[in-house]
Amino acid sequence: MPGPTRSILLAALFCGLLVACSEQKQALDTWVHADTGSYGAAISPDGKHLLTGEIGGFARVWDLQTNQVKYSLQHEEGAEGGVIDADFSEHGEVLVTIEQNSIARWAVASGRLTGYWAWPGLTDVAVSADGRYALIGSKDRQAVYFDMVDGKMRYVFPHHHKVTSVALSKDGRFALTGSDDWHASLWDLATGEHLWSKNMKYKISLVALSDDGELALAGAYIGDAHIYATRGEGSLVSRLDEVKMTLVSADFSDDNRTLATGRAAKAIDIWDVASGKRRETWKPRVKHRVQPDSATILDLKLDANARTLISESSAGIGQRWAIN
Repeated sequence: MPGPTRSILLAALFCGLLVACSEQKQALDTWVHADTGSYGAAISPDGKHLLTGEIGGFARVWDLQTNQVKYSLQHEEGAEGGVIDADFSEHGEVLVTIEQNSIARWAVASGRLTGYWAWPGLTDVAVSADGRYALIGSKDRQAVYFDMVDGKMRYVFPHHHKVTSVALSKDGRFALTGSDDWHASLWDLATGEHLWSKNMKYKISLVALSDDGELALAGAYIGDAHIYATRGEGSLVSRLDEVKMTLVSADFSDDNRTLATGRAAKAIDIWDVASGKRRETWKPRVKHRVQPDSATILDLKLDANARTLISESSAGIGQRWAIN
């Protein structure tokens, strides 16, 4: 996942002016999850569960097969609508949620709280495949690789400004961090060593890793997005063939040939990884009028064959799409 902050939701209003009107596409399914909208959302890797951090309400965990709420979550008594980002472990057994000043770990099956830590200035979170570790981005110019079982910091990954986006590879090899210092940086999780950094020439809106850790995506606010090979010095694989866009969510296909991305301006794009060429783009319709209309695509997930896609927007709308 990668998680947008409230500032991205506001940015969506003017980012929409920079994105040309996209082809309309009919969704296979549409679900209304939050009438008032969401600050954050996360879809489990298996596509079975969804978390919505609703504006003016609790965070909710949904069973996407029935589109029913399993349970509601909150970090502290009376702290409503505070979840800004979340991530599920690979098999959907562990869920980690962050508010601006705290992080919590939950058992997905029961909704039981299994860990809670006060932690100021949080911005983004990613969870290891086994659900033990969290990579936590913060305004304190660092990301922390945190052992949620022992309650200890394993590594601290420094930047010169606020860390805006973080990602982990499912194979447990790499962490990727992006910052307002314009850099996306790759780290070795076996040693904590810094492997390489890429200057995106503006603040980073999103970083993402392929499941096998072979590919890294870095995108700048209203700017370029590049795909790099993680090996060696991080050679450039491709540059996505549109500029002046802000990416806030992304998912690589299992075979690393396809990349799906969600923008701050309600657009979804499908890319060819090797060439960076866009194969398809559309702006989701909604069943009823919502404001702002230029909603952010908070999270999306491709299925195992990259033939369908699930998306969730800040308008509180979830949809399933066929991929051409």
